Amino acid sequence: MNPTTEEILALVRRQLGLREVHLEDDIAADLGAVSADIINIVAALEDHYKVVIGEEELPDIRTVDQLHRMVCERVEAR
Repeated sequence: MNPTTEEILALVRRQLGLREVHLEDDIAADLGAVSADIINIVAALEDHYKVVIGEEELPDIRTVDQLHRMVCERVEAR
C-alpha cells in the first residue's frame, strides 16, 4: 500500500500535535520538530508501512514532501 499524501500529513500532524502541516513545510524550521520528533515520526512511518529508513538518511529529510517521497520509494522497492 503506497502512502498517500494525506496519510503522511496526518501522521506528522498527530506526532507533532499540530493542526496544519503542508508538504512544503520544513519539519524542523517550520514545524518546530527537534531530532527526537523526527526520529519518532520516522519510526511511526517505518512501523506503519513496514519499511526501513536508515539513521544516516535522517539529515537528508528536511521537508514533509521529502519524507513522503522517501517512504513511497521504500514501499515501491519492497
